[in-house]
Amino acid sequence: MKKQPNRWLVFSSLAVQIALVIYAAVKLGSWLDLYLKSESNFWALTLSAIGIVFVLILIQKQSKNLNDS
Repeated sequence: MKKQPNRWLVFSSLAVQIALVIYAAVKLGSWLDLYLKSESNFWALTLSAIGIVFVLILIQKQSKNLNDS
């Protein structure tokens, strides 16, 4: 019998992953806006939206893994 992971531990690590993904996406977007001398925050907004989609995929996979075990 496989020992099931502690749900609190799984979801707290998921929160850290979410924070890191969003932070990295926004920082990279801000850097690109400065590097490319963009008048608007196009890259910061675009990469943060992509980061949110990636976070949703992470949440879905993690939830599926918990339901399967």
